[in-house]
Amino acid sequence: MSKRTAVLLDGGFVLLQLRRALGQRELTADDVLRFAHACIVPGEELFRIYYYDCPPFGRPLVHPMSRVVQDFSKTAVYASRTRLLDELEHSDHVAFRAGVLSAGGWKLTYRSQQDLMKRPRACVATDFQPDFNQKRVDMKIGLDVAWLSSKGIVDRIVLVTADSDFVPAMKFARREGVQVVLVPMGSKYLHKALRAHADEVREVLP
Repeated sequence: MSKRTAVLLDGGFVLLQLRRALGQRELTADDVLRFAHACIVPGEELFRIYYYDCPPFGRPLVHPMSRVVQDFSKTAVYASRTRLLDELEHSDHVAFRAGVLSAGGWKLTYRSQQDLMKRPRACVATDFQPDFNQKRVDMKIGLDVAWLSSKGIVDRIVLVTADSDFVPAMKFARREGVQVVLVPMGSKYLHKALRAHADEVREVLP
């Protein structure tokens, strides 16, 4: 008998790993869906794909040094991500769970931090980038894991992430009798607690 299976995609993580594997090109909904379906193996019946991500930031911000106003809704990144999320939301057997992306000011880029530590100098405008913060995504993943498990909706959850914050949700699902399959997409930074609380670590590469 087939295992009724839900695939939960940590969107930011999935897009990062897909981009690394497929090259720095514009990703499409088809790229994401193709990967999600590849996570299902014989003996599993897809119940639904859940995709968790934040809509892109689309408000203007004033640069702290140049004082130039940058309208993020006019950027290519905004248009591309909006299109991808819209296509996913309207795809068959996909539920899109939206978080919130907020800007908490500006911060030094990682490259500028490294450069300034090696060669102290005055900062320039290109040293800074917006300090974006993702909210509510992890909470929504945890709530769906709990809901799918406690209601007996699925037999198995395939969780695509490398974030150890989901360990409590994984433990809850297993206590409810639901099998948890972890798909880390080749991440080199997989916390040992994730492996410990997964019934299976399934390597599915893009």
